[in-house]
Amino acid sequence: MAEIKVDPVDDHTMVIPETEISAQKPHRTLRVASLDIFRGLTVALMILVDDAGGEWPMIGHAPWHGCNLADFVMPFFLFIVGMAIPLALKRIPSKGKAVKKVVFRTLKLLFWGLLLQGGFSHAPDKLTYGVDMQMIRFCGILQRIAFAYLVVALAEIFLKDAQSNDIAAGYCSVFRLYCWHWLLGACILILYLAMLYGIYVPDWQFAVHDKESAVYGRVFTVDCNVRGKLNPPCNAVGYIDREILGINHLYLKPAWRRAKACTENSPYEGPFKNDAPSWCHAPFEPEGILSSISAVLSTIIGVHFGHVLVHLKVSVSMHGPWFSIPGSSMKFFIAGSFRKTEAMDHDGICSPHSRNCSAFYSWLIYGV
Repeated sequence: MAEIKVDPVDDHTMVIPETEISAQKPHRTLRVASLDIFRGLTVALMILVDDAGGEWPMIGHAPWHGCNLADFVMPFFLFIVGMAIPLALKRIPSKGKAVKKVVFRTLKLLFWGLLLQGGFSHAPDKLTYGVDMQMIRFCGILQRIAFAYLVVALAEIFLKDAQSNDIAAGYCSVFRLYCWHWLLGACILILYLAMLYGIYVPDWQFAVHDKESAVYGRVFTVDCNVRGKLNPPCNAVGYIDREILGINHLYLKPAWRRAKACTENSPYEGPFKNDAPSWCHAPFEPEGILSSISAVLSTIIGVHFGHVLVHLKVSVSMHGPWFSIPGSSMKFFIAGSFRKTEAMDHDGICSPHSRNCSAFYSWLIYGV
């Protein structure tokens, strides 16, 4: 403790030696400004497509084929989450504390996802409260982000022991250092493709639960009996959600209702055609189980950006990632392009080509 001396001339004067006091400045966490800017632009894009997507359908979600501007919002968020994972976890030396933080944040995302999109949130003019548990929606935007974050963050924590702390010269060395992360991404891609093309989809029935529909309460049958189809009614993505989640827990108004097969006003919303196929009235979960497995790839590519920033210290100058990132995103982008079909461009089933396309544009926008 510093010694306090009293001046005998003036009893009200106390002299405290300056050498005995060390001012402790609070620790300030450094932030990556470019990542914050990209996050802000993505939030602005989300607000734009949510508010104006109905008036300008070209920027809203694509009915089924293709990728519109709104279809990039979710991959951008997943990319940002992945990029932030190495930056956040490097400050937590304890593996146990890191796991607790990841699990707690995942549970918070799941809670808010169910609260906001599960059916608990009602419009201001609705006088009913609560949710019908027989119709609750289990999946949603925050739930997908939570799943991707949990998988990739745990991989980042437990694969750290399998890599060296030293990085060799050259930008390609980042790939070699984190080869287990890329192996995880390859396994996820193989699993997704095997299930997408290998699962048999039988005929299925559904009842229309949309109270605003003219055919509310009617029961329809959809003929499938196929394997490997990527069209709206008979793809494996929707089949898995119907079997595991239950058809009553899916999104009631999917974007395919604006498809040309359903309405003359496509790509705008409008009344269904008289000869519209039965699946136009069916529910579909755009953030379902199988598509969320594929969405993890966007987060893994984002993690690679985070690794580049951590090791190469190029948060201001993008020369390092400019040569390093295309080695991943461009290779996947080109690899997916040679198998490109009209249906594989749709973000609703999170096809590999749409993941590669969104990863490429994430890299491009962030680099700029």
